[in-house]
Amino acid sequence: MAYQCYYCDHQTESVHYVTFYEPEREHSELLCDECYSEWLESIKG
Repeated sequence: MAYQCYYCDHQTESVHYVTFYEPEREHSELLCDECYSEWLESIKG
């Protein structure tokens, strides 16, 4: 089953579920391996 990455819109078989916390809202999205890796690096500082 193919999924669509929330950030780059590419179709992928492998996804990572990530929850984004925004003021007064939180939402879960799917990220492909590459976008997930970039996201992890960004939260490390």
